[in-house]
Amino acid sequence: MSADHTVTRKEVLKSILIAAAAGSLPASAMAAVQGGAPASEITLDDLKSFEKIAGISFADDERKRVLGEIRGARAGFETVRKETILPTTGISTPFIPLGGGSVHGAKVHARSSDPSVKRPSSDEDLAFMSVRELGHLIRTRQVSPVELTEVYIARLKRYGDRLIAVVNLTEDLAMQQAHAAEAEIRAGHYRGPLHGIPYGIKDLFSVKGLPTTWGAGPYEHQVFDYDATVVKKLEAAGAILLAKLSCGSLAQGDVWFKGTTKNPWNPKQGSSGSSAGSASATAAGLVGFSIGTETYGSITSPSVRCRVTGFRPTFGRVSRYGAMELSYTMDKVGPICREVEDCALVFAAICGSDAQDLAAVDREFQYPHRVSVKKLKVGWAGSEAAMATDPILKVFKDLGASVRFAKFTPIPDGVNQILDVEAGSAFDEFTRTDTIHGLKNSSWPETFRASRYVPAVEYLQAQRARTLLMHRFEAELGDMDIVVGNGVLGAILGHCNYCGHPQVALPFGGDANGNSIAKSLVGRLYRDDELLSVAKVVQDHFDFHRKRPDLTKV
Repeated sequence: MSADHTVTRKEVLKSILIAAAAGSLPASAMAAVQGGAPASEITLDDLKSFEKIAGISFADDERKRVLGEIRGARAGFETVRKETILPTTGISTPFIPLGGGSVHGAKVHARSSDPSVKRPSSDEDLAFMSVRELGHLIRTRQVSPVELTEVYIARLKRYGDRLIAVVNLTEDLAMQQAHAAEAEIRAGHYRGPLHGIPYGIKDLFSVKGLPTTWGAGPYEHQVFDYDATVVKKLEAAGAILLAKLSCGSLAQGDVWFKGTTKNPWNPKQGSSGSSAGSASATAAGLVGFSIGTETYGSITSPSVRCRVTGFRPTFGRVSRYGAMELSYTMDKVGPICREVEDCALVFAAICGSDAQDLAAVDREFQYPHRVSVKKLKVGWAGSEAAMATDPILKVFKDLGASVRFAKFTPIPDGVNQILDVEAGSAFDEFTRTDTIHGLKNSSWPETFRASRYVPAVEYLQAQRARTLLMHRFEAELGDMDIVVGNGVLGAILGHCNYCGHPQVALPFGGDANGNSIAKSLVGRLYRDDELLSVAKVVQDHFDFHRKRPDLTKV
């Protein structure tokens, strides 16, 4: 009787795995792969213990049949760990919001409204002008890029350390860029509304030759030899890099290795969120605008706390190349500014696809976007009792928009594991070495370690549940154009970040105890221009974005 030489796909994969591991594993590990496991290797009891974590149960004979394969899989883990996985190495299956992807021929254009302003008599007043106004002064030669840069550098030196908001003042680079911008503008080469505007960037973006610390002690002296895509695009727009601004340790909170970044409005408070320095410096008039990132509230939360205007775009609209990766499917880049129009001008300069970031796409952006407020359908995500008296809803109603209460199904608990697992992957090597012990005042070590106990199957199931969430959220949005709520929007902040929706946080003053008040507007996917245009209409009915903190208290 002839032998059956049929080989299953599973057997082929298993043989490849064993062969790949053979060259790099010690003999004891190879023995485990091939079935003769020493006492220190994985046992049936180990499988039983893991089953408790996973919430599953198999019979003893079932465990025996998979034991060898599991030992082999662990050998594969070791093989992958020997690969050179860089901070810029993303995943090959990028997250795409519903209706996503690039659109061929998509045009991006943002036009600044003419503010018709004159240069103020004091540098203090100049420092608190909007990008829109500063651009006008530069274009009309009322102020030069060099003058403006010197004003901001002086303020950064005076207040930056007091606010614990500056990691690295890039004075030499800033002055080089300022002189170059001034020479170009004098020669008649004006690049656009950001030409000659000084800015600051969250210190998780790489700038060639400068430290990029990620706000964490173990990375205090980390230097990359390339610029982040956002840095390149802003340089191309003629913007001037003033400083690397504080980032909550590994993009969490407002605490970094030199302390807690302060809220300029209430220095007894931290500035909140990991774009801590970006929001604080913008609020204090230390930069013309800033760049932050958000995974789950890190643009919106500090913008709310520091009473500035923060914009988190639709996921994928801005390249993340050169930024510290935390969550491959949730990280987003956006501007933090004084007013909505500033956000539109900055966004237009930094958005677009990038071969280095598979999730980055080309989509239409035309600002100001033609929108009839009278035809808008606005959802309210606050309490039903507040609908009759809320000031922002009154504006919408007065302008003829229809307003109704919006209610959304909560996110399934397991979906929130996506962020933890992806963060654990991004910092896998860090977690497995002694370097992690140098990370102080952070809960990340526990999160990174705990993520290793989430089965891969459960992670993928959570991603599938996320797909259901995306469809359900779109269905519950229905025909609403905008959703409005208080602060960072409470529970649906998670919906927006997991589903990829854009959001604008607008300052609304503060209460008697010094706590900040804000409103947020959420738009539909890829309709970022509509969201910003509507947000400007609303913001122009108030003057909260023109208020300044009292820095004598800092």
